[in-house]
Amino acid sequence: MHRARSRTFAVATAVLAASLGLGGCSGTQPAGHQAAQPLPAPPVPDTRPDAAPLLHQVLERIDRAGSVRSQVQGDLGMAGDLRSDGTVSYRSERADVALRGTTRMRDGKEQPLRVAVVGDDGYLKSPLLRPAPDKPWVRVTPGGTDFASRLFGPALDQLREASDPRTAFAGVEPATKIQSRSEEQLDGKPVTRYDLRVVTERAAKLARDPHQRQRLARAAEKSPEQDYQLWLDPSGMPVRFSASKSVPQAGQVSLTSQYRDWGAPAEIQAPRPDQVGTLDSPAQAAQPPG
Repeated sequence: MHRARSRTFAVATAVLAASLGLGGCSGTQPAGHQAAQPLPAPPVPDTRPDAAPLLHQVLERIDRAGSVRSQVQGDLGMAGDLRSDGTVSYRSERADVALRGTTRMRDGKEQPLRVAVVGDDGYLKSPLLRPAPDKPWVRVTPGGTDFASRLFGPALDQLREASDPRTAFAGVEPATKIQSRSEEQLDGKPVTRYDLRVVTERAAKLARDPHQRQRLARAAEKSPEQDYQLWLDPSGMPVRFSASKSVPQAGQVSLTSQYRDWGAPAEIQAPRPDQVGTLDSPAQAAQPPG
């Protein structure tokens, strides 16, 4: 009786296994049955602190101050090394910037340079750029097809971004992480340095401004994150901001802005129209005199 019950149990188990599509002990699968695929590993959580609370406060303080004096220096790629002083106005959605300084090309020669970025357009004045004898300024327009716009437009975008943290972070604060935080001294004064990372794919989905959204979408194709460094004084105002990235036509552009006198007057205007020309070809990028 015991053996009969055992055989009956074994037969019932085999029938149940067959009805559920389970293979036998040999590991073979019934015809047409696909082996179960392993489940994908869950995404690794990003445990870095969110920068959104910090950035909301910083951008609000910048808007309230409205303007600042700044020093901008760094590498403009093909345009050479930049050292300049100027002012920045934050009274519009995109900052207006006026700078006066010098660029040093790869041969070591320095040339004077003036820059004005007003609204969507940028303007350059340099002995190296001669659109016409009586028009010392060159106009650079977003998406322009002239030689100057194609050559200098991306670098001027980066110059504006390095002058205006709002350009980098406004609207994408939830996609920004604090990589590290440290207490430092800058010009003998205590500051807090934040290394920030914008997660480009997520930021491109969050960005409301079309120009910013396109820029971040292009960046996401090249790198998962964009790096920035921000230094704040004890009151929470920026004292230094640094940005670096590879820019089409210009190469690697790395710029640092240092701020002082928040709220100082900043009346920034474009050059008079009769002083502005268009650089249509490399031939108009003249060799410096002497």
